[in-house]
Amino acid sequence: MVNHIENNFYSDWDKETRNVRSIKENEYRTAFEMDRDRVIHSTAFRRLQGKTQVYVTGFGDQYRTRLTHSIEVAQVGRSIVNFLNRKSPYLKSNFFIDASLVEAACLAHDLGNPPIGHKGESRLNELMDEWGGFEGNAQSLRILTHIIRGGIDGQRQGGLNPTRAFLDAVLKYKIVGKTHSKNGSKFLYPDQREILDWVHPEAGITKRAQTGEKFRSIECEIMDISDDIAYTTSDLFDGYKQNLLHETNVKDFYELHESKAADYLLNEILKVLQHQQSMQRFVANLITRWLTAVSIEPNLEPAIASNRYGWIFKMNPTMEAELTLLKKMNYSLIYHSEYVENQERHAVKIIGLLFHYYRDVITGNKSVNMVTLAIEVKNMMALPASKEIEKMRLLCDFIAGMTDSFALQHYQNISNN
Repeated sequence: MVNHIENNFYSDWDKETRNVRSIKENEYRTAFEMDRDRVIHSTAFRRLQGKTQVYVTGFGDQYRTRLTHSIEVAQVGRSIVNFLNRKSPYLKSNFFIDASLVEAACLAHDLGNPPIGHKGESRLNELMDEWGGFEGNAQSLRILTHIIRGGIDGQRQGGLNPTRAFLDAVLKYKIVGKTHSKNGSKFLYPDQREILDWVHPEAGITKRAQTGEKFRSIECEIMDISDDIAYTTSDLFDGYKQNLLHETNVKDFYELHESKAADYLLNEILKVLQHQQSMQRFVANLITRWLTAVSIEPNLEPAIASNRYGWIFKMNPTMEAELTLLKKMNYSLIYHSEYVENQERHAVKIIGLLFHYYRDVITGNKSVNMVTLAIEVKNMMALPASKEIEKMRLLCDFIAGMTDSFALQHYQNISNN
């Protein structure tokens, strides 16, 4: 094996996998580079090109999809890592945050999102309530540890055999099962406790997570802020292209949010709307402005005895206020616009009809032509009735894995029968 640059930031425990990896004699990649490459070459990653970010795919050729969004998140994440590694006094040439690890987490963070936007995720969660619910982050974890590289019959457990540090970087939420807490909509599936226990075998850690205590690795923190920066700027850009932003509604919004952050953003956005600067230049400046406003400080009371938890991730308060305010503006003027909400209402209808139709098929309550059924549905039907939870989870996998066009095609076929 080719020798790599020494990096004492990570231990062998961080790079450990649940099953032994078969390493080729001439392997030149690090463990985290293998994590990243396996994500990129997965079917789940390719399907993101056909999944909605905000605007349903196929209705415009300039809008982001989940794939282009994930690539942008990875670029921001890598840039933040490079900035910290080069500027932080705490990081050195042999003690640094691994960019490939962060990039892998960024590329994988949306793998579990269903077709046709966020309303589709909420609707699928409602439909799966009796069988453990649905959550996009939990589904991403399931894809990484169960679905990718699964058996050809769809039944045998697969997964990328990812490293502990990679899984932990994806684990934004560590609560197992749906709760009624403030953040109860974010959870892991009941059968994922085993994975959480493997990622965090330290005594009491998973129990502390169940109480709502928040703790994330530095890589997870970087992935999360990269996601925020990427979707906030890109959704602003796409909303502008869709003519959802006007001087009047932008001014009205910022009159309700007077602050230094509001003054800067309003001034710059008005320059765009008055054609004094391009939206592309404004967005590029914002990304640079925000990603270079981050820093790390030693964590004197880490939840876990690992360098990955030895640092507190911080962002300049003024820049953080700008990011938060722009997110609020996007929600107010773009996500809650009639144009977007009309598409989302249609998405809810499609997800519901697909779920109920295939639920009736796999439970034997609807007769269909077996020749036309997808192999995934046939595999569900082959399971005994006693495995209801497993059947429904596989049905959830099937629908969540659909691209927008595949879901729409199935919806039209079912509606016409």
